[in-house]
Amino acid sequence: MVSPSIPHLVAALSVAGSLVTAWIALYAWRRRDVAAATPFGALAAVASGWSLCYAGALIAETEGVASTLLTVGDAVGAQIAPLWIVFTIVYTRAERYQRPSIYALVWVVPAAYVLLVATGPIHGLTETSAQFMTASGITAPVLERTGVSVVYTAFSYLLLLGGYLQLVRFLIESRNVYRQQVVVIIIGSVVPLVANAVFAMGLSPHPGLNPTPLSFVLTGVIVSWALFEYDFLSVAPLASDMVVEELPDPVLVLDADDAVVKHNAAARAAFGADDPIGQDIEAIVPGIARRTDNGQLVSANAPDGSGTDAKYNPQLTEVTDQHGEYRGQLIVFRDVTAQQQRLDRIEALQAATESLIDARIDDEIADVAVSFVDRILDQEVAVVFLADTDGDTLRPAAVSDAVEAANGGSLSPLTPDDRTLWTRYEQSAGDGVVTDGWQWAPLSNVDVDELLVLSLGDHGLFCIGSRASGYTTGDRQFARILADGAETALDRVAREQDLRENRRIVRQHTEQLEFLNGVLRHNIRNGMQVIESNADLLEAHAGADPESRQYLDRIRDRTAELSSLTARIRSITDTVTTDPEDRLWPVELTPALREQIATMEQRHDDLQIDVDISDDPVVLANGLLEDVFEIVLQNAVEHNDAAQPHVEIEVVHVGDWIQVHVADNGPGVSDHFKESLFERDVAVSETAHGFGLYFVALILDLFEGDVWFEDNEPRGAIAVLEFQRAPDE
Repeated sequence: MVSPSIPHLVAALSVAGSLVTAWIALYAWRRRDVAAATPFGALAAVASGWSLCYAGALIAETEGVASTLLTVGDAVGAQIAPLWIVFTIVYTRAERYQRPSIYALVWVVPAAYVLLVATGPIHGLTETSAQFMTASGITAPVLERTGVSVVYTAFSYLLLLGGYLQLVRFLIESRNVYRQQVVVIIIGSVVPLVANAVFAMGLSPHPGLNPTPLSFVLTGVIVSWALFEYDFLSVAPLASDMVVEELPDPVLVLDADDAVVKHNAAARAAFGADDPIGQDIEAIVPGIARRTDNGQLVSANAPDGSGTDAKYNPQLTEVTDQHGEYRGQLIVFRDVTAQQQRLDRIEALQAATESLIDARIDDEIADVAVSFVDRILDQEVAVVFLADTDGDTLRPAAVSDAVEAANGGSLSPLTPDDRTLWTRYEQSAGDGVVTDGWQWAPLSNVDVDELLVLSLGDHGLFCIGSRASGYTTGDRQFARILADGAETALDRVAREQDLRENRRIVRQHTEQLEFLNGVLRHNIRNGMQVIESNADLLEAHAGADPESRQYLDRIRDRTAELSSLTARIRSITDTVTTDPEDRLWPVELTPALREQIATMEQRHDDLQIDVDISDDPVVLANGLLEDVFEIVLQNAVEHNDAAQPHVEIEVVHVGDWIQVHVADNGPGVSDHFKESLFERDVAVSETAHGFGLYFVALILDLFEGDVWFEDNEPRGAIAVLEFQRAPDE
């Protein structure tokens, strides 16, 4: 007879596992305020039911009872995998999966499997009849596995694998403070998985002995201990991996009542607290709540223990558990002393730049530079030397209060006798630190160990004294920026002075020109009137003598030319002396051009002029536009050696410019003469009436246009007049 001791022993252990997991389920229900306790309790309850059914089947006397208990246990155990998924979703706070639709989807296959098990006797897809089988001396009921059960087992393993992957992801998250707890849960949950795998692969000593229910005893104890009993949830262990004792910045960890529960050495040094544990944060850092709300910095001792003041930027991070419950906060006081000093310097430089821009004289610029040395470099000794008019000495244009107080306001100029400083001025040798050798007496009366000498170009020197040795790179950079600003301001003041002087000279010359022009026009006009009157008197005495009348006509023609020339000079003078904004206005080009064409055709009977104007262009010009066309047309005719002079005029639009091309069939213009044709000396000596093309170039320049000559084919030249298109065209 085969001994039944082993099945009964397994049944007893399964009952024990059922009782343990039932107690765990009850305990989880009582602690359901802890997140994930509810799905864990359901998981324990299902495991308890499965273990109990399996224990009953092992001690059943008949196959019918064993079949019923194994079938019910199979249906109950089918809920393990989906409940495991729900537990991992809730525990790891995977909120995007915490939806009824996801849960329903997870239970579709388990529900279908339970339905197939319940209706197995009808369709035969699942086996519900158990048979007692003896193997290895052990007799136990066995429920034959069908294809459906194998498929569902594989599906269950997929769900279990998904849950483990979710736990592993949660484990490796950089901000997860529950690493120890997650590791314990993973280890505890692996036990039944391994036990079930042993049974599924046929490694059990009997096909009816399933070690999985037994493993729930160990798993339940381990996981419940991790969730409810082990002190994973106190704030100090949660933040322990955040606090690095050697961190250079002060760190404080507070509990939910704002009491300090953890700190590092830098915090003790900064806030002067030997043992801040248990103290309220306001007692250690007064006003911390108000300062953090307003984004203000905190002043305290430097963390290096030097006793100097430091500026800290408190950065608060809430410490919560994986379920979002507030457990306290972590405060890291970032040492921003250097950044704040740099910011203060930048703000001071900005203010200095604004003051330098507003300064109008050299001494005011020097005062600004000296006044900002204390704010920017934290130095009290500063001097700005500026070159005097003859350049033989450098006068102290501005000195700091310390220099002035030490010398009683009596300051001598810097001369070439002080070779150390004077050489740097003469050679503009750049910035440098002088430790000794300066001979300017006022500096000997102040406590200065080093002198930072900055060149201001031709304007002078900017000297900054220090009682301590060594200027940092940052000190030199900021000092150079301040010196550059001062030098730029001095350049601007010098240019403004030159500009004012030039304007004075121009205004004086303009007034003189207007006076002389007025006198000249008055005298020439009166002289022309006298000549014309005398010509009229002579005409009465000349009678019909042809030669006498020829002389009179020549006098009248020349008088008219001189009167016209005087009027033209007056127009030029008015244009030159008029404000540039008022000297030009929109002028229609076509009427002015056609009027001069008509004049030329009246003067020259054999002249042929062809005109190509497609529209009515408007250019920026004034009343001198007609004079420009007259001179250019006259030049094309007078220098034309063809039997029949021919002039072609074309108006061309080129972007924002309008060009007038005046082409003739004369001898043309040589290349070397094209460059100098519009010069004043050439225009006076080689063009009509001593005026001509220089006048055209002058007026086109006032019109902000241009004029040049090109070659015409097969012979001749093309005068190109370029005007600005009027804005409203």
